[in-house]
Amino acid sequence: MENKMKGKNTAVKMKKLTVPNIIAIAVVGFLALLFIMGQLYVKNAENSITTEIALADSAVKAVSVDMFAVRDEKIITSNGVNVVSAVKDGCRVSSSDTVAYSFADSTSAGNIIRMAEINELLDYYGTLMNKSAIVAGNTQVYDDEIFNDLYSFSSMISKGNFLSLSDEQNAIRDAITSKQTATGVELDVTDSITALRNEYSQLKASTGRYTEIKSGGTGYYISGTDGYEGVLDYKNVDNWTIEEVQNALGATPSATVSTQIGRLVHGYYWYLVCIADTADVMNLKEGSKKTIVFPDSSVDDITAQIYSIRSDPSGKTLLVFRCNLMNEELATLRCDNAKIILENHEGYRVDNRAIRVNEDNETGVYVVSGSVMKFKKVNIVYSTDDYSIVTNPYRDDVTMRGKYINLYDEYIIEGMDLQDGKLID
Repeated sequence: MENKMKGKNTAVKMKKLTVPNIIAIAVVGFLALLFIMGQLYVKNAENSITTEIALADSAVKAVSVDMFAVRDEKIITSNGVNVVSAVKDGCRVSSSDTVAYSFADSTSAGNIIRMAEINELLDYYGTLMNKSAIVAGNTQVYDDEIFNDLYSFSSMISKGNFLSLSDEQNAIRDAITSKQTATGVELDVTDSITALRNEYSQLKASTGRYTEIKSGGTGYYISGTDGYEGVLDYKNVDNWTIEEVQNALGATPSATVSTQIGRLVHGYYWYLVCIADTADVMNLKEGSKKTIVFPDSSVDDITAQIYSIRSDPSGKTLLVFRCNLMNEELATLRCDNAKIILENHEGYRVDNRAIRVNEDNETGVYVVSGSVMKFKKVNIVYSTDDYSIVTNPYRDDVTMRGKYINLYDEYIIEGMDLQDGKLID
């Protein structure tokens, strides 16, 4: 009887756990589970970070213009035929120097060119003969040099810079030779020297009479003419107008004359002139130096001083740059597209999402140092919507450089609860 009563009481109690009660219990359990999962997610999110490496980068601000080169040029003339230059373009010569030869026949002219090449080869082989074999060692430095020279050679071909190809070819040859001597290879070029000397003697014997052409003054020699000589008066540089320069930039070259075999550039300085929008160059100052890049030419980047700046009400500015550099490539420069580098910022590239301000109102980033977060300051020199170029003003100061971000530092882009000195799980 008692057992029956207990069963009955139990049944009564079970009936009290109604459907609403069951739903309520399930809801409470579900909410508890969500709370636990949320806590785990927050804990995991606090320990989850996204990082990047600070790499070297630079930002350049430039303005594109058309440049026109103006030199104090004097035409060198000769009535001879089959003229061969005796010196390279851009070389400095005196008034008594021979700058070219005139031959009665084309064969003799070709002989002279080959004889000049032979003389260069003999000088090179003479240098090789004087080199002593070096004990074999690490040749990686020579491998790197060969690779760099080959890359430069390929780059010159792709840019159409054929004037300097022979020089770069010689650099490759010298790098390979240096590696050979470094590995103990003994170079014997006696037979090559003998053959070149014999060839030189034969060429000299078969070369006809020639006439020497003198420079007639002191300056830089440039072979041939381009028809733009005198378009702008070199001596009137202080009075050039925007209209005159525009006409020069659009000028058609005059027909060249066969008797004009070259030019002599007088003076120590020559000029580059262009027209730019005033708004683009309003911060330039006379006397300052700027880098000029010629992207469509074989001419290397040059540094030139701003000689004068003149603006007009139309929003145009006449810029005159002065330069004293001269070489074979610059000697051929006349009218070409150029870029004036207005600003050039070098430093480390940092994603803007990583830049923060700490409790001391210092701008910086959090970096990963072992298993610890560390706050490092940044010195922003250039910024875009996505990234900034930063520098370390104390990179040469052992006691201070660690306070700023350095090259290859791993900095945190995304993360929660970032703190200086916090342990990273």
